[in-house]
Amino acid sequence: MIARRASIVLALAALGCGAEFDPPHRVETLRVLGVQKSAPYAAPGEDVELRILWHDGSPSAPRPVTVTWFSGCINPPGDLYYNCFATFQGLEGAPSGNLPPGVSVGVGDRFTFPMPDDVITSRPPPQDPKLPRYGLAYVFFAACAGELGPAPSDAAEQFPLGCYDAAGRALDSDDFIVGYSAIYAYDAFRNENPPITGFSFNDVSVPPVCIGEDCIGAVPVPLDCSQPDVPCIFGCEDDGSEEDCDGYPVKPLIDPSIVEKDSVSAAAYGTDAQEQMWIRYFVDRGSVDSDIRLLNDANKGWNDDFGTSFRAPREPGIVNLWAVVYDNRGGVNWVRTQVLVQ
Repeated sequence: MIARRASIVLALAALGCGAEFDPPHRVETLRVLGVQKSAPYAAPGEDVELRILWHDGSPSAPRPVTVTWFSGCINPPGDLYYNCFATFQGLEGAPSGNLPPGVSVGVGDRFTFPMPDDVITSRPPPQDPKLPRYGLAYVFFAACAGELGPAPSDAAEQFPLGCYDAAGRALDSDDFIVGYSAIYAYDAFRNENPPITGFSFNDVSVPPVCIGEDCIGAVPVPLDCSQPDVPCIFGCEDDGSEEDCDGYPVKPLIDPSIVEKDSVSAAAYGTDAQEQMWIRYFVDRGSVDSDIRLLNDANKGWNDDFGTSFRAPREPGIVNLWAVVYDNRGGVNWVRTQVLVQ
């Protein structure tokens, strides 16, 4: 969830969800749709690259948007993200000023940080003796359509930065998103980001604009209905209304064989549980029927009915449509396609 005051914005689970009264799937402001890690389960000493998928649906777009990353919070008390805030106190001059000890800062849509060699050994063992030892690193990001600066003075015990326009006014969650990504470290366990091979629109495979890390910085592709495989539909006067607009089935193309076993649970308790997986859908115009769809249940297995329906907007032009796939062990992947509304 994202609060309306910029100084306390926090995109839990790094999803960048919209204000509560906005449809969660409609990208009409600056939004962060996902953060992908090169190693969802990392090894001690491994370099981990994070990639952020964001889109600026603001009426004033295109405009400058800067993404700034902050690493250095390792094994916070209780494994709780908000216990990282003390680590980042003193960031007022970031990214160019003096940094707190152990904190690293980067700018851009990609950021690499080293998992400490002692990330596991420096953390007390889990209270449950059956669980394997692990370490935990939190990396925070701030997407700002202005300039970063110190958080307002009344923003105690929160992330210590705000985002300000040229006149010095604090920007809210339409223009400023702060979130985090949690990276677990194990000696013997790995997890892969879920593979996506394509996208289906109206039960036909269509060429996606991009998949995974290729979407970082990818620009819209000009479309023409005379081109083969271009999904072209007519606009709906009721502007995406679920009651009055036709629904077009959409879903990413994913093979059931990509599902992995929950290796940590298997090692600790001898279970055959699989990883839990789900999909979130986003559009910048029109609507979808279901924002979130189950892809794989830990115990029941694969769910074939993981698609949703897209409903066209009133105005003609290109619509961007994203499907972001998650698993419960930190894996993330995404695909973006475009639909041309006539």
